[in-house]
Amino acid sequence: MTRIKEQAIELLQDIPDEKIALVIEILKGLRSLYHQNGNPADYNEITPDAMGIFSKYANPDLIPLEKEAWGEAVREKHAFN
Repeated sequence: MTRIKEQAIELLQDIPDEKIALVIEILKGLRSLYHQNGNPADYNEITPDAMGIFSKYANPDLIPLEKEAWGEAVREKHAFN
């Protein structure tokens, strides 16, 4: 087994059993995509940078609040725990 597959298995072992069904469905989808298109690395479309990939869907009024949104979410979560 290659090192990269060993790393994938290590990550899977850290995911709680009740959440693993979603991961399995994602892996099945990736496998079917791989079989449909051959090697995914041969795909010709350029993948955009992850940052800003959904910017066309953004609410312009909320963009100035993005930097503080994560911290606010964490504070809210810990306030309820």
